[in-house]
Amino acid sequence: MIARARYLRRMLRNESLNSQRLRAAQLDALDRLARHAGTRVPFYRDLYRQHRIDLKRFDAARDFQTLPIVDKSDLRAAGLGAQWPDCGNADVTISTSGSTGEPFVFQIDRDHDQWRKAQYLRPYIRAGRRLRDTVFRLTAFPSQRRAVFSKLGLLREWQFNCATPAEELHANWQSLSPDVLQGYPSALRALAHYCLEKGALMPAPRMVFTDSELLMPDTRLLLQRAFGTAVIDIFGTYETDNIAWQCGQSDAYHVASDCVMLEIVRDGQPVEPGEQGEIVVTVLTNRTTPFIRYNLRDLGQMAVHACSCGSPFPLLTQLVGRADDLIQLEDGSSRTAMDILGRLDRHVDLVRHYQLRQIAGFRFELLIVPTRHFADTDAANVIGAVHESVPEAQIELKLVDSIAPQTSGKRMAFVRT
Repeated sequence: MIARARYLRRMLRNESLNSQRLRAAQLDALDRLARHAGTRVPFYRDLYRQHRIDLKRFDAARDFQTLPIVDKSDLRAAGLGAQWPDCGNADVTISTSGSTGEPFVFQIDRDHDQWRKAQYLRPYIRAGRRLRDTVFRLTAFPSQRRAVFSKLGLLREWQFNCATPAEELHANWQSLSPDVLQGYPSALRALAHYCLEKGALMPAPRMVFTDSELLMPDTRLLLQRAFGTAVIDIFGTYETDNIAWQCGQSDAYHVASDCVMLEIVRDGQPVEPGEQGEIVVTVLTNRTTPFIRYNLRDLGQMAVHACSCGSPFPLLTQLVGRADDLIQLEDGSSRTAMDILGRLDRHVDLVRHYQLRQIAGFRFELLIVPTRHFADTDAANVIGAVHESVPEAQIELKLVDSIAPQTSGKRMAFVRT
């Protein structure tokens, strides 16, 4: 707890530094990390020898992008070879959710565990969460264990399974009357619809945070209307923890460059700000299982300009889903489904959940869990909204009672079958 508080203070102080000092510190951390991994971690040692990386002359400012990009399959295949064998306190196990169909387990040391827990808290504290706030959190894996500091009235968090019926969640909310609402967008969406349909408005939360899933524009609008406050989205992964967040002054995400190096690449090459590509990250403080130029397979783009809030951190302007979940077009190219499904925002009162499935060729199924406001005539309007973006597609709309989440508790807005 003491180490976590110390790290959190350091991170918050870093936000007052200028971008030049942050960049210098980042490059120094990259230098040390590359040399450490290339000499002490068998996977990276062999990989860098294969690519003829000269670590004795390595300079991150000049040579960092010569390091090969890796992904989850590479580290999984390496097994224990991806871990620093001489780390004496690598006794913390992290297991990813497997939402991509590829669960992944790795080890970290206790010091990095405290760092990543501070990193988890940072966006919430930065956005205005107070230490004595109570948080109502919807997650796939709720924990009933109360930390010591929560018993002292600090960082109190009540966790509930995101599959819990909305009526039950509403009753718990009324009982606890928390300050902060947090969870997967799809889970909060179900609760928001319940509140609006039943007229069962809850004590208004001061803040609403979303995480873990892609936040679609229509879901953001629905949550803001139901809960009466702006929605702040946070981007993170099990491998990196929280690394980017919205500040409330724009829809862009501040990237924690004191914790990670984030790149946008296409076909393995960096792209210019404003261009879309895959998100590649390097975690600066994990020396036990290093993630160096690690491809998350998420798509995004960096901003051309800084945020008006004055933060020194670079801006990620778009998160558009996973590279593996792109719609395949008839000409062989691909595109994100976000701009297509974003057109459903005008029908937010009609749709509780949705999922677009590409079946074969350019044929799709659009699964809709309707609200009680959905009428027979609305089906054509919903299909028409999707057709505005892909007029040549064959779309079959199916009304269903539910759309099952994945084992991670997440619901995918688009899938290819």
